[in-house]
Amino acid sequence: MKIFFIILAVFFCSVANAQIPKSGTYIYSYCDIEYNKCLSKCKIKIKGNKIWIYAPPNLSGIKEGELFESGILSKHQSGKWTIIKPQKNKFAKPSNANDIFVWIDFSKKQFWAF
Repeated sequence: MKIFFIILAVFFCSVANAQIPKSGTYIYSYCDIEYNKCLSKCKIKIKGNKIWIYAPPNLSGIKEGELFESGILSKHQSGKWTIIKPQKNKFAKPSNANDIFVWIDFSKKQFWAF
């Protein structure tokens, strides 16, 4: 019986980490896919399944705090949360994880961009 409850607890913890956070404003790490590391912090606003990401400091060509990325959150086949824009096909199947140019890791509070 204990094993059943342990398995159930692990299942609910993993499902909870994979969900979109409550609507609000958050500070996430801005991470660069090319360098495979987090470089600074950025502000993120979430409202339902919509997201707005504001530029971190020292991002080439964009002033800190300007709108950097926005769209609708969608869970990709890879398991990563991606940002979909209306003109992009959310059902596209990339050949590997590097084909996804932006994604959000809610459990680690990281925004990954190329």
